[in-house]
Amino acid sequence: MEKAKMGNGKRAWSLAAAVALFVVLFSGCTSAKKQQELIYRQQGIGFMQEGRYEEAVLAFEQALGECGGRVGETEIDICYYKAAAQCAAGDVAGAIETCDALIGYNEEDAKAYYLRGCLHLQSAQVDQATEDFDAAVRLNASDYELYIEIYENLASCGNAEKGAEYLEQAFSVKGDSAQAHAFRGEIYFLQGQFENALQELKTALDAGDLTANLMLGETCEAMGDLTSAETYYQAYVESGEADSDALGRLAVLAMGREDYGTALTYLVQALGLEETPNKRELLRNEVVCMEYTGDFEGAWTAVQQYVTLYPDDLDAQREYIFLKNRQPRPETATALPAENGDTETETEPEETEQGEGA
Repeated sequence: MEKAKMGNGKRAWSLAAAVALFVVLFSGCTSAKKQQELIYRQQGIGFMQEGRYEEAVLAFEQALGECGGRVGETEIDICYYKAAAQCAAGDVAGAIETCDALIGYNEEDAKAYYLRGCLHLQSAQVDQATEDFDAAVRLNASDYELYIEIYENLASCGNAEKGAEYLEQAFSVKGDSAQAHAFRGEIYFLQGQFENALQELKTALDAGDLTANLMLGETCEAMGDLTSAETYYQAYVESGEADSDALGRLAVLAMGREDYGTALTYLVQALGLEETPNKRELLRNEVVCMEYTGDFEGAWTAVQQYVTLYPDDLDAQREYIFLKNRQPRPETATALPAENGDTETETEPEETEQGEGA
Protein backbone atom coordinates (compact mmCIF):
# COMPACT_ATOMS: atom_id res chain seq x y z
CA MET A 1 0.00 0.00 0.00
CA GLU A 2 1.19 8.33 -5.35
CA LYS A 3 -4.47 12.43 -11.32
CA ALA A 4 -10.34 16.62 -18.07
CA LYS A 5 -12.78 16.82 -15.57
CA MET A 6 -16.40 17.60 -16.40
CA GLY A 7 -18.18 20.52 -14.86
CA ASN A 8 -19.67 18.40 -12.10
CA GLY A 9 -16.23 17.24 -10.94
CA LYS A 10 -16.38 13.76 -12.48
CA ARG A 11 -13.78 12.74 -14.99
CA ALA A 12 -15.15 12.38 -18.50
CA TRP A 13 -15.21 8.89 -19.95
CA SER A 14 -12.67 9.39 -22.74
CA LEU A 15 -13.49 8.58 -26.35
CA ALA A 16 -10.44 6.35 -26.50
CA ALA A 17 -11.68 4.30 -23.58
CA ALA A 18 -15.13 4.04 -25.16
CA VAL A 19 -13.67 2.83 -28.45
CA ALA A 20 -11.46 0.30 -26.66
CA LEU A 21 -14.41 -1.08 -24.72
CA PHE A 22 -16.48 -1.22 -27.93
CA VAL A 23 -13.78 -3.36 -29.52
CA VAL A 24 -13.83 -5.69 -26.53
CA LEU A 25 -17.60 -5.95 -26.74
CA PHE A 26 -17.99 -6.68 -30.42
CA SER A 27 -14.78 -8.04 -31.93
CA GLY A 28 -15.53 -11.69 -31.21
CA CYS A 29 -13.44 -14.27 -29.38
CA THR A 30 -12.13 -17.69 -30.26
CA SER A 31 -11.21 -20.28 -27.67
CA ALA A 32 -7.54 -19.90 -28.67
CA LYS A 33 -7.71 -16.16 -28.08
CA LYS A 34 -9.45 -16.74 -24.77
CA GLN A 35 -6.63 -19.03 -23.71
CA GLN A 36 -4.06 -16.42 -24.72
CA GLU A 37 -6.02 -13.79 -22.80
CA LEU A 38 -5.70 -15.87 -19.65
CA ILE A 39 -1.99 -16.40 -20.27
CA TYR A 40 -1.38 -12.66 -20.55
CA ARG A 41 -3.50 -12.10 -17.44
CA GLN A 42 -1.36 -14.53 -15.46
CA GLN A 43 1.80 -12.92 -16.79
CA GLY A 44 0.53 -9.54 -15.62
CA ILE A 45 -0.17 -10.86 -12.14
CA GLY A 46 3.32 -12.37 -12.06
CA PHE A 47 4.88 -9.06 -13.07
CA MET A 48 2.94 -7.30 -10.29
CA GLN A 49 4.20 -9.74 -7.71
CA GLU A 50 7.74 -8.97 -8.87
CA GLY A 51 7.19 -5.21 -8.73
CA ARG A 52 7.42 -4.88 -12.54
CA TYR A 53 4.30 -2.75 -12.80
CA GLU A 54 4.79 -1.18 -16.22
CA GLU A 55 5.29 -4.62 -17.74
CA ALA A 56 2.19 -5.77 -15.87
CA VAL A 57 0.13 -2.98 -17.44
CA LEU A 58 1.32 -4.02 -20.89
CA ALA A 59 0.45 -7.66 -20.21
CA PHE A 60 -3.07 -6.75 -19.07
CA GLU A 61 -3.55 -4.59 -22.16
CA GLN A 62 -2.45 -7.51 -24.32
CA ALA A 63 -4.91 -9.73 -22.47
CA LEU A 64 -7.78 -7.36 -23.16
CA GLY A 65 -6.73 -7.13 -26.79
CA GLU A 66 -6.92 -10.89 -27.26
CA CYS A 67 -10.56 -11.50 -26.59
CA GLY A 68 -13.68 -9.56 -27.41
CA GLY A 69 -17.20 -10.91 -27.54
CA ARG A 70 -19.23 -10.12 -24.49
CA VAL A 71 -17.50 -8.54 -21.53
CA GLY A 72 -17.51 -11.03 -18.69
CA GLU A 73 -16.08 -11.37 -15.24
CA THR A 74 -12.62 -12.17 -16.61
CA GLU A 75 -12.39 -8.95 -18.60
CA ILE A 76 -13.67 -6.86 -15.70
CA ASP A 77 -11.18 -8.60 -13.43
CA ILE A 78 -8.33 -7.79 -15.81
CA CYS A 79 -9.36 -4.14 -15.89
CA TYR A 80 -9.15 -3.97 -12.10
CA TYR A 81 -5.71 -5.56 -12.17
CA LYS A 82 -4.67 -3.08 -14.84
CA ALA A 83 -5.84 -0.13 -12.75
CA ALA A 84 -3.95 -1.44 -9.72
CA ALA A 85 -0.79 -1.90 -11.78
CA GLN A 86 -1.10 1.58 -13.27
CA CYS A 87 -1.45 3.07 -9.81
CA ALA A 88 1.54 1.12 -8.48
CA ALA A 89 3.59 2.30 -11.48
CA GLY A 90 2.77 5.91 -10.59
CA ASP A 91 0.29 6.41 -13.43
CA VAL A 92 -2.62 7.46 -11.26
CA ALA A 93 -4.23 9.39 -14.13
CA GLY A 94 -4.13 6.25 -16.27
CA ALA A 95 -5.66 4.20 -13.47
CA ILE A 96 -8.47 6.73 -13.18
CA GLU A 97 -9.12 6.44 -16.92
CA THR A 98 -9.36 2.67 -16.55
CA CYS A 99 -11.95 3.15 -13.80
CA ASP A 100 -13.76 5.65 -16.04
CA ALA A 101 -14.06 2.91 -18.66
CA LEU A 102 -15.38 0.43 -16.09
CA ILE A 103 -17.98 2.92 -14.92
CA GLY A 104 -18.85 3.82 -18.52
CA TYR A 105 -19.57 0.15 -19.15
CA ASN A 106 -21.50 -0.35 -15.91
CA GLU A 107 -22.69 2.73 -14.05
CA GLU A 108 -23.87 0.52 -11.18
CA ASP A 109 -20.36 -0.79 -10.38
CA ALA A 110 -19.85 0.30 -6.77
CA LYS A 111 -16.36 -1.18 -6.67
CA ALA A 112 -15.23 0.96 -9.61
CA TYR A 113 -16.53 4.13 -7.93
CA TYR A 114 -14.77 3.21 -4.70
CA LEU A 115 -11.48 2.51 -6.47
CA ARG A 116 -11.68 5.73 -8.45
CA GLY A 117 -12.37 7.60 -5.23
CA CYS A 118 -9.19 6.15 -3.70
CA LEU A 119 -7.25 7.24 -6.77
CA HIS A 120 -8.65 10.75 -6.55
CA LEU A 121 -7.44 10.87 -2.95
CA GLN A 122 -3.93 10.04 -4.12
CA SER A 123 -4.22 13.04 -6.45
CA ALA A 124 -5.38 15.21 -3.50
CA GLN A 125 -8.77 15.63 -5.17
CA VAL A 126 -10.85 15.18 -2.03
CA ASP A 127 -14.12 16.54 -3.45
CA GLN A 128 -14.01 14.17 -6.43
CA ALA A 129 -13.06 11.33 -4.08
CA THR A 130 -16.00 11.87 -1.74
CA GLU A 131 -18.33 12.17 -4.72
CA ASP A 132 -17.22 8.72 -5.86
CA PHE A 133 -17.39 7.33 -2.33
CA ASP A 134 -20.96 8.63 -2.03
CA ALA A 135 -21.83 6.86 -5.28
CA ALA A 136 -20.27 3.62 -4.04
CA VAL A 137 -22.24 3.79 -0.79
CA ARG A 138 -25.45 4.59 -2.63
CA LEU A 139 -24.98 1.49 -4.80
CA ASN A 140 -23.85 -0.78 -1.98
CA ALA A 141 -25.41 0.71 1.13
CA SER A 142 -25.46 -2.53 3.15
CA ASP A 143 -21.71 -3.19 3.00
CA TYR A 144 -20.17 -2.43 6.41
CA GLU A 145 -16.69 -3.04 5.08
CA LEU A 146 -17.10 -0.36 2.42
CA TYR A 147 -17.81 2.32 5.05
CA ILE A 148 -14.78 1.21 7.07
CA GLU A 149 -12.45 1.23 4.07
CA ILE A 150 -13.64 4.68 3.01
CA TYR A 151 -12.97 5.97 6.53
CA GLU A 152 -9.49 4.46 6.62
CA ASN A 153 -8.59 5.94 3.24
CA LEU A 154 -9.80 9.41 4.18
CA ALA A 155 -8.13 9.23 7.60
CA SER A 156 -4.82 8.21 6.06
CA CYS A 157 -4.94 11.36 3.92
CA GLY A 158 -5.64 13.68 6.84
CA ASN A 159 -9.41 13.72 6.42
CA ALA A 160 -10.46 11.67 9.42
CA GLU A 161 -13.30 14.06 10.27
CA LYS A 162 -14.85 13.53 6.84
CA GLY A 163 -14.23 9.81 7.12
CA ALA A 164 -16.03 9.69 10.46
CA GLU A 165 -19.22 10.70 8.66
CA TYR A 166 -19.13 7.41 6.76
CA LEU A 167 -18.68 5.46 9.99
CA GLU A 168 -21.85 7.08 11.33
CA GLN A 169 -23.69 6.20 8.13
CA ALA A 170 -22.72 2.56 8.65
CA PHE A 171 -24.95 2.31 11.71
CA SER A 172 -27.94 2.64 9.39
CA VAL A 173 -27.15 -0.89 8.22
CA LYS A 174 -29.22 -3.30 10.25
CA GLY A 175 -28.40 -6.89 10.98
CA ASP A 176 -28.09 -9.38 13.82
CA SER A 177 -25.62 -11.82 12.29
CA ALA A 178 -22.28 -12.55 13.91
CA GLN A 179 -20.54 -10.69 11.09
CA ALA A 180 -22.76 -7.65 11.51
CA HIS A 181 -21.89 -7.47 15.22
CA ALA A 182 -18.19 -7.86 14.36
CA PHE A 183 -18.28 -4.99 11.88
CA ARG A 184 -20.18 -2.75 14.29
CA GLY A 185 -17.58 -3.60 16.92
CA GLU A 186 -14.82 -2.55 14.54
CA ILE A 187 -16.62 0.71 13.81
CA TYR A 188 -16.97 1.46 17.52
CA PHE A 189 -13.25 0.69 17.89
CA LEU A 190 -12.37 3.18 15.15
CA GLN A 191 -14.52 5.76 16.91
CA GLY A 192 -12.69 5.14 20.18
CA GLN A 193 -15.80 3.74 21.89
CA PHE A 194 -14.00 0.72 23.30
CA GLU A 195 -16.66 -0.50 25.74
CA ASN A 196 -19.27 -0.58 22.97
CA ALA A 197 -16.71 -2.29 20.74
CA LEU A 198 -16.13 -5.01 23.34
CA GLN A 199 -19.85 -5.65 23.70
CA GLU A 200 -20.43 -6.02 19.95
CA LEU A 201 -17.30 -8.11 19.41
CA LYS A 202 -18.06 -10.49 22.26
CA THR A 203 -21.56 -10.95 20.83
CA ALA A 204 -19.99 -11.78 17.47
CA LEU A 205 -17.61 -14.24 19.13
CA ASP A 206 -20.43 -15.92 21.06
CA ALA A 207 -22.32 -16.24 17.77
CA GLY A 208 -19.44 -18.19 16.26
CA ASP A 209 -17.32 -15.56 14.49
CA LEU A 210 -13.85 -16.61 15.63
CA THR A 211 -12.23 -13.83 13.59
CA ALA A 212 -13.64 -11.38 16.16
CA ASN A 213 -10.78 -12.50 18.41
CA LEU A 214 -8.39 -10.31 16.44
CA MET A 215 -10.35 -7.11 16.94
CA LEU A 216 -11.03 -8.05 20.56
CA GLY A 217 -7.27 -8.28 21.02
CA GLU A 218 -6.75 -4.87 19.45
CA THR A 219 -9.49 -3.35 21.61
CA CYS A 220 -8.08 -4.79 24.83
CA GLU A 221 -4.62 -3.63 23.83
CA ALA A 222 -5.94 -0.10 23.23
CA MET A 223 -7.53 -0.21 26.68
CA GLY A 224 -4.25 -1.29 28.29
CA ASP A 225 -5.39 -4.82 29.12
CA LEU A 226 -2.40 -6.57 27.56
CA THR A 227 -3.07 -9.95 29.19
CA SER A 228 -6.53 -10.20 27.65
CA ALA A 229 -5.19 -8.86 24.36
CA GLU A 230 -2.64 -11.65 24.16
CA THR A 231 -5.29 -14.24 25.02
CA TYR A 232 -7.52 -13.07 22.18
CA TYR A 233 -4.66 -12.87 19.67
CA GLN A 234 -3.59 -16.38 20.62
CA ALA A 235 -7.15 -17.65 20.23
CA TYR A 236 -7.31 -16.05 16.80
CA VAL A 237 -4.09 -17.76 15.70
CA GLU A 238 -5.13 -21.13 17.12
CA SER A 239 -8.50 -20.95 15.37
CA GLY A 240 -6.72 -21.41 12.05
CA GLU A 241 -6.82 -17.73 11.15
CA ALA A 242 -3.12 -17.13 11.73
CA ASP A 243 -1.94 -14.12 9.75
CA SER A 244 1.10 -11.87 9.91
CA ASP A 245 -0.84 -9.11 11.68
CA ALA A 246 -1.89 -11.24 14.63
CA LEU A 247 1.50 -12.93 14.89
CA GLY A 248 3.23 -9.58 14.71
CA ARG A 249 1.06 -8.23 17.51
CA LEU A 250 1.82 -11.28 19.65
CA ALA A 251 5.52 -10.68 19.02
CA VAL A 252 5.27 -7.04 20.11
CA LEU A 253 3.49 -8.03 23.32
CA ALA A 254 6.17 -10.63 24.04
CA MET A 255 8.87 -8.03 23.39
CA GLY A 256 7.11 -5.69 25.80
CA ARG A 257 7.61 -8.20 28.61
CA GLU A 258 11.18 -8.87 27.38
CA ASP A 259 10.42 -12.42 26.23
CA TYR A 260 12.45 -12.08 23.04
CA GLY A 261 12.72 -15.81 22.37
CA THR A 262 8.94 -16.18 22.21
CA ALA A 263 8.67 -13.00 20.16
CA LEU A 264 11.19 -14.36 17.69
CA THR A 265 9.16 -17.55 17.32
CA TYR A 266 6.10 -15.50 16.37
CA LEU A 267 8.10 -13.37 13.94
CA VAL A 268 9.64 -16.35 12.16
CA GLN A 269 6.18 -17.90 11.83
CA ALA A 270 4.76 -14.65 10.44
CA LEU A 271 7.58 -14.17 7.94
CA GLY A 272 7.02 -17.71 6.69
CA LEU A 273 3.48 -16.90 5.57
CA GLU A 274 2.72 -16.25 1.91
CA GLU A 275 1.17 -12.84 2.59
CA THR A 276 3.04 -10.43 4.87
CA PRO A 277 1.77 -6.86 4.34
CA ASN A 278 3.58 -5.86 7.56
CA LYS A 279 6.87 -7.41 6.44
CA ARG A 280 8.88 -4.26 7.20
CA GLU A 281 7.86 -4.22 10.85
CA LEU A 282 8.35 -7.97 11.17
CA LEU A 283 11.90 -7.87 9.80
CA ARG A 284 12.83 -4.89 11.96
CA ASN A 285 11.60 -6.61 15.11
CA GLU A 286 13.35 -9.82 14.07
CA VAL A 287 16.70 -7.97 14.11
CA VAL A 288 15.97 -6.58 17.58
CA CYS A 289 14.95 -9.95 19.00
CA MET A 290 18.01 -11.68 17.59
CA GLU A 291 20.24 -9.11 19.25
CA TYR A 292 18.54 -9.52 22.62
CA THR A 293 18.83 -13.31 22.39
CA GLY A 294 22.54 -13.00 21.57
CA ASP A 295 22.25 -14.23 18.00
CA PHE A 296 24.40 -11.51 16.43
CA GLU A 297 25.22 -13.63 13.41
CA GLY A 298 21.54 -14.09 12.66
CA ALA A 299 20.87 -10.41 13.35
CA TRP A 300 23.64 -9.48 10.90
CA THR A 301 22.05 -11.62 8.17
CA ALA A 302 18.60 -10.19 8.92
CA VAL A 303 19.71 -6.55 8.96
CA GLN A 304 21.45 -6.96 5.61
CA GLN A 305 18.17 -8.12 4.12
CA TYR A 306 16.30 -5.30 5.82
CA VAL A 307 18.47 -2.41 4.64
CA THR A 308 18.42 -3.83 1.12
CA LEU A 309 14.63 -3.78 1.09
CA TYR A 310 14.22 -0.53 3.06
CA PRO A 311 17.26 1.70 2.47
CA ASP A 312 15.38 4.77 3.72
CA ASP A 313 15.47 3.57 7.35
CA LEU A 314 18.39 5.51 8.86
CA ASP A 315 18.07 3.81 12.26
CA ALA A 316 18.45 0.45 10.55
CA GLN A 317 21.53 1.66 8.73
CA ARG A 318 23.12 2.58 12.06
CA GLU A 319 22.18 -0.89 13.31
CA TYR A 320 23.81 -2.31 10.20
CA ILE A 321 27.09 -0.56 11.07
CA PHE A 322 26.90 -1.73 14.69
CA LEU A 323 26.35 -5.36 13.69
CA LYS A 324 28.94 -5.24 10.93
CA ASN A 325 31.57 -4.16 13.43
CA ARG A 326 30.66 -7.11 15.68
CA GLN A 327 31.41 -9.67 12.97
CA PRO A 328 34.71 -11.62 13.17
CA ARG A 329 37.32 -9.84 11.12
CA PRO A 330 39.02 -11.97 8.46
CA GLU A 331 42.77 -12.37 8.71
CA THR A 332 45.19 -11.82 5.85
CA ALA A 333 48.27 -13.98 5.42
CA THR A 334 51.64 -12.24 5.04
CA ALA A 335 54.67 -14.27 3.93
CA LEU A 336 57.80 -13.49 5.99
CA PRO A 337 61.27 -15.00 5.51
CA ALA A 338 62.33 -17.37 8.30
CA GLU A 339 65.84 -17.49 9.74
CA ASN A 340 66.53 -20.81 8.00
CA GLY A 341 65.57 -19.31 4.65
CA ASP A 342 62.19 -20.99 4.51
CA THR A 343 59.06 -18.92 4.27
CA GLU A 344 56.76 -18.73 7.26
CA THR A 345 53.40 -17.08 7.39
CA GLU A 346 52.32 -14.45 9.85
CA THR A 347 48.74 -13.37 10.05
CA GLU A 348 47.63 -9.89 10.84
CA PRO A 349 44.11 -8.55 11.13
CA GLU A 350 42.66 -6.26 8.55
CA GLU A 351 41.94 -2.69 9.50
CA THR A 352 38.53 -2.13 10.98
CA GLU A 353 36.10 -1.25 8.23
CA GLN A 354 33.59 1.50 8.57
CA GLY A 355 29.95 0.45 8.54
CA GLU A 356 28.26 0.62 5.20
CA GLY A 357 24.71 1.66 4.51
CA ALA A 358 22.62 -0.02 1.87
